[in-house]
Amino acid sequence: MLPPLSRRSFGLGLTGLLALPRSAGASTPIMTSDVPPPTLEVLKWAPATRAALQTVMDAHGHYAEGYDPNQRPYAVFDWDETAIVGNVQETLFHFMLEHFSFLLPAEQFRHLLHVGGSEHPLPAQFKNLAGQPIIFSELIQDILEDYRALAAHYGHMPHPLPREELADDPALQAFRARMALYHQALRAMHGEEAAQRGLIRLLAGQTVQDVVALTRAANESALGQSIERVTWKSPATRPGRTGPLSVTLTQALRLTPEMADLFQILQEQGIDPVICTSSLEESVAIFATSAEYGYNLRREHIFGARLSQHKSVYAATEEANYPFPFGVGKTAIIHTHMAHRKQPPLIIFAGEDSSGHLLSAFPQTPLCCLINRKQTADMQPFLQDAVKQRGTSSPRFVLQGRDENTGEWRPDEASIFLGETNPTLP
Repeated sequence: MLPPLSRRSFGLGLTGLLALPRSAGASTPIMTSDVPPPTLEVLKWAPATRAALQTVMDAHGHYAEGYDPNQRPYAVFDWDETAIVGNVQETLFHFMLEHFSFLLPAEQFRHLLHVGGSEHPLPAQFKNLAGQPIIFSELIQDILEDYRALAAHYGHMPHPLPREELADDPALQAFRARMALYHQALRAMHGEEAAQRGLIRLLAGQTVQDVVALTRAANESALGQSIERVTWKSPATRPGRTGPLSVTLTQALRLTPEMADLFQILQEQGIDPVICTSSLEESVAIFATSAEYGYNLRREHIFGARLSQHKSVYAATEEANYPFPFGVGKTAIIHTHMAHRKQPPLIIFAGEDSSGHLLSAFPQTPLCCLINRKQTADMQPFLQDAVKQRGTSSPRFVLQGRDENTGEWRPDEASIFLGETNPTLP
């Protein structure tokens, strides 16, 4: 047997491995008083945030007096924009568009879209290349025509299709641009939750194994690409009802060694990291449980969005009796699945737009860590609390900054946003 790798060996790359947590199955507290508790690597933590985390872990982990191995503390984490830089679901969505990885007949695909869209123009920021307004219902019709053309041409071929075979196809160029704009318009008109649910539904017709393979391919592709804004255009040769249009999206996916180290130290301290994310559960589990990616979390501690299944094929409906993990739904999942712990989360670490309710639902949680990024109005009060508590001796809300141009954290609470050069606080 090969000797286990040190947890210090994690690197930004698929070959950087971490050892399996030494105490993931620990059942008794460490009684030797002269054994120091494990500490977080310095890496690129904001010093005050790292110190606050270490203090809470040392006070409540199994190196502390009063630790009860039968009521293990737990910490709740978002996944997107938190444990990683980027968004797993959007990365998969973009990959599926570029490779036309959709299996449903056109009429069934139609039901995955908001086909009852308004006859009124989209919000002012959505115009075609001629500066004309875009009608939502006409955009849907154009998308369906593109889909029918692509399905007729490529439907018999194994999926996902090679990118090079599709890159010059006007129907593919139009389809991906219109679908990306559709998603952005859905978010603008109906909010983040509706847009996220729409992304999840697009996986209908795939087997669980299909989605696992697609997610892995999308992850590996995105990890090897530069972080940048990318513009997709529908060609003039395929104007449709809406006319040629363009859409700009962000291409970004990076591993975060600081979070991998934190997960390891939590488990060595007898504290369970629990993921609760708005992305598809199986897509996140590939990342979160893998030694290849460096996170090594337990599968039973990964909670995400779920679709109903029939013979391992995803349907377009969400799993019954399981909340969608957004807002109050995310909180409900923690209440239900962590009820046996009989205690609130020890730590909440949030970066997704869906965590405002979670942060307010557990006032007894000692520490809430927030990724400093541009977020929705629901998250702003918590970000402002973190700013106000900077420099205090026992903050409950703390910030972690990052450089979105490199995909790395910064040893400070301020972040450098994509395309900018100056660090900024909320």
